[in-house]
Amino acid sequence: MLKIAIYDRYLSTAGGGERYSCKMAEILSGQPGYEVDLVTDLYADIKEVASRLNLDLGRVNLKIFPYISDDYTKKLTAGYDLFINATYLSALSAYAGKNIYLCYFPTPFDVDFKFIHRFLLIFFRIGALWMFRLAGKLTGGFSSVEVEEGLYEPKRFMLRRGSWTGGRAVLKMQARGMLSLGIKNPSNSALESMDVRVVISENSEDPCCLKPGAGGNDRPGDDGGAGTVKESNGKDRDRAGRVHEYTAVLKRGQRKKIRIPLAGAAGMEGRDKKYRVEITSDTFRPSGGGSGSRDTRNLGAVIYDETAVNPIKKLILKILGYIPLFLITYPRHNSFLDTYQRIISISEYSSFWIRKYWEKDSTILFPPVDTESFNGGGKNKKQKVILSVGRFFPEHHNKKQYELAATFIKMIEKYPKDMEGYTLYLVGGVSDITGHQEYVKSIRKLVAGYPVEVLDNVPFERLTGLFRKASIFWHASGLGEDENAHPEKFEHFGITTVEAMSAGCIPVVINKGGQKEIITEGTDGFFFDGLQELSDISLKIIRGEVESGKIRENAIANCRKFSNSHFAQKLLSFIEEVINT
Repeated sequence: MLKIAIYDRYLSTAGGGERYSCKMAEILSGQPGYEVDLVTDLYADIKEVASRLNLDLGRVNLKIFPYISDDYTKKLTAGYDLFINATYLSALSAYAGKNIYLCYFPTPFDVDFKFIHRFLLIFFRIGALWMFRLAGKLTGGFSSVEVEEGLYEPKRFMLRRGSWTGGRAVLKMQARGMLSLGIKNPSNSALESMDVRVVISENSEDPCCLKPGAGGNDRPGDDGGAGTVKESNGKDRDRAGRVHEYTAVLKRGQRKKIRIPLAGAAGMEGRDKKYRVEITSDTFRPSGGGSGSRDTRNLGAVIYDETAVNPIKKLILKILGYIPLFLITYPRHNSFLDTYQRIISISEYSSFWIRKYWEKDSTILFPPVDTESFNGGGKNKKQKVILSVGRFFPEHHNKKQYELAATFIKMIEKYPKDMEGYTLYLVGGVSDITGHQEYVKSIRKLVAGYPVEVLDNVPFERLTGLFRKASIFWHASGLGEDENAHPEKFEHFGITTVEAMSAGCIPVVINKGGQKEIITEGTDGFFFDGLQELSDISLKIIRGEVESGKIRENAIANCRKFSNSHFAQKLLSFIEEVINT
């Protein structure tokens, strides 16, 4: 069995990059002899991600991989035959049998840095690195805890701070003598009371690891609270032997500490054992509580690692919990690339800048596009709809939705007869980040009273419906930017443009970045260099001054080279080549 890991730190966002990494996982997991793990360091509900991306991830395992140190990275990646780093702006070194780096674009790692970031790098980086190395030695490389699922911020937990669960969390914890775990229904919880259940069982083949108790009897939790610990060796036990079960009802703001005595404490046989810890609890969604929060996560109990440690180790771990991770992960040079045998780029545009910035060659593997879902059998009935799709955010290669909305408003005001009945749809995901939310608010304020719909985080089914009825598709990433000075601010490929073509939309997109590799001017779409040209071309289409029917047919036909089936063929051939060399 070939063990493959695909690392995507931003899995929970379910964006364009995630569709690429998850499509790889879907394809590879369907091959005989391949076992595939999707690895992330921030918990994501893999079923929800699969649903949002319209993918089948039923054969894929989810692994939580919080970046703590290079030593920790070695232990986690070295167990795989093939490691694929599919995380944007990642400087992670890889130590699997074979390693592939998927590069969307070689964006400079300090692209987001402000003065404070540079100040901290200059004056605190060395100290932070020293602290992490010391902590790694004291903790044995942070190997005492493995997070399998359900913990949103594993790094916080491993550094002895509280971390939200998703209603069900599974850990493997190493302990000697006593396993201690803190559970809390936080004061900012939406639940007046929270039912919590913790089940602890041995994770090895030794059936005698947990100290024996009267099977089926209850005893008070060690914190003296209302919780109980139940020991069972009945039908519900796993192959490891006895199970400890703790149940409690926590009022809002209440915290309890569970202490479970373990066999083997007095001898060497118990020192390296790990125990399976499963925590389940009631859940709530912050966005549904009337607080105004846009956090749509399912949140359960907050848990803490309360295992006894010496005061010095405890202090160091506590300090590390407050050190910004970029001080550890920021690369001073690109030597991490030397740990990868091959680099995948997603377009000629990205490949060009990889050679320029990194002096490395790459293999171009265009992103997979679900052209079949958007096509609608080629019978899409077009309406007076102009569509633009892309995440809402104000920085980097943002989609310029504000400028597009302003252009549409000018067209409405200047050409009311031509634009009668037309609606502009601005559609995309938006994160629960203040700057991103403010950007969406500014657009909604601008378009108030005009036929413009601003839709965020729409389901896949509704998105496909919008593509199918749209007549024209707009895309403007990089508008007003200098391609030589800031090439990262342009579309690295243009997945939504291909989706639009497959749905029979006429694309009118900016003549920069990866878009130039998708469209043939005048045959299956049009390019613009400025907003006035965007307006002029769109009006020609609206007035019937171009052969719209022919252009739509060409767009549908020409986008097939970016289809899922074409991507699968290229990917499998590439993976086979990497494995066999």
